[in-house]
Formats: sequence, structure tokens, C-alpha cells
Amino acid sequence: MEENYIARMRAKVGHEGMIFNSAFGVLWNEKHDAILLEKRGDSKVGYGFPGGFLEYGDSPMQAVVREFKEETNLDVEVVRLLGIATHVNPKNSWGDAQETISMGFEVKLVAGTDTSHLKADGDETLDVAFIPVNPRPQMFVPAAQNTLERILTMNEKSDQPWLREPGK
Repeated sequence: MEENYIARMRAKVGHEGMIFNSAFGVLWNEKHDAILLEKRGDSKVGYGFPGGFLEYGDSPMQAVVREFKEETNLDVEVVRLLGIATHVNPKNSWGDAQETISMGFEVKLVAGTDTSHLKADGDETLDVAFIPVNPRPQMFVPAAQNTLERILTMNEKSDQPWLREPGK
């Protein structure tokens, strides 16, 4: 397996603070009362959105489509930008300082794809399922919980994207 972009950059700069971009997708079920969420391989509690870090040369839209396929086996296309969130972590689980700029997109299944193709990759994603949004599902980190709340309140009322600044 080819080493990913972050691992290549970390090999060059060590633990020094770096900025990375990520993209995630929000796929609603047909009733629009549940979102496809993943049980992550790197967290024992809560859920995450399918998505991941951009590779060099990726657009955010390409990244979310690629990550969705890798993690869920579903082919999706981007519908719209939901918002942008930033999160500063002075020491992540690998001991690195990192700021992540995350772009969230609403996605839909590509014509001819259905959820019978749904399958977790078994590595980054241990399980994937449509999780009801009421009551609110527990997300794997507070930043993801805040993002979920914005998706469910702000994006359902408006087509305008939001910006979540660090700590908010």
C-alpha cells in the first residue's frame, strides 16, 4: 500500500504544527430522518461521517467521493456544500500538532447505486449504517458533535453554508 500524503509530509516535518484539509459527506436515508454514519477504527466511542484527508491534487469534492467509496463501498456525487469547520489540536493521538480544515458536503447516491452495496472497509470503518438523528447520535469527538448539530439545524433551514471556527 502506498504511503498517504499525511504520512509523507510528517516524515519530513516531524511533530511540528501543520494544516490539513479534509472532506466528509452527509448521505440522508429516503425518509430524511437518518444519516449514514460510520463506527471508526480509531475510536471506541461514537460515530463519524464518511470522509477523510485530501491527497495532493484532490479537490474537496473528489476527496469526499473517493473516501465514501473506500469506506462504505457506495458511489456518491456531491449535491452541495454544507459548511466549513476548523479544529486546532496541539497534540493529536500521534503526538503531532495539527489544524484541520474540514469541508462538509451533502451527497446523494449515483444513479444505479443502492444501499445494498453498503459495506464497511473493515480498517478505517468498522461498521456503517443509517443512524436516526433523533435522538442525536453520539459522535466520536466534540468537534464532530458540533458539526452534526449545525447540519441538523442550520442546513435544514437554509441552503447557505456555515463556518464553524475553532472552539465553537
